[in-house]
Amino acid sequence: MHTFHQLYYHFIWATHGRERLIDRSWRPQLLAILNDEAKTRHGWPIRHNAMPDHVHLLVRLPPTVTIAQFIGEVKGATSFRVNRDVKPGFKLRWQEGYGVLSVRKDEVEKVSRYIDNQERHHAAGRLSDLLETTETHEDDWPEG
Repeated sequence: MHTFHQLYYHFIWATHGRERLIDRSWRPQLLAILNDEAKTRHGWPIRHNAMPDHVHLLVRLPPTVTIAQFIGEVKGATSFRVNRDVKPGFKLRWQEGYGVLSVRKDEVEKVSRYIDNQERHHAAGRLSDLLETTETHEDDWPEG
């Protein structure tokens, strides 16, 4: 049976303690590993980028893949492979949580540009609060 779906998700997660550990010299290797691990888990990566203390991933997922399992496995496998293969000189660990937003198909290009231009946005201080949120202590679910 074939199922129509357009399930796009923007993920963001940070290094443990938001430490500025992701170095420009090995960032391409990190992103290649991230791309691999997303595909291994049936995701279709659209865009990804990394700043010294966090990572963005825009991906399309089939409806059979659960969000929490997907990102948990991607984060775990990515840090494992960076530590094993890249050997950055310290143990790369991610924060416990992550941020995730569903994205409409007509928003994919705009979110992709935002991810592509991370360095410019951070340098200019023009960040999207929504696309940069990795955790919250507030419950935004409606009462009732």
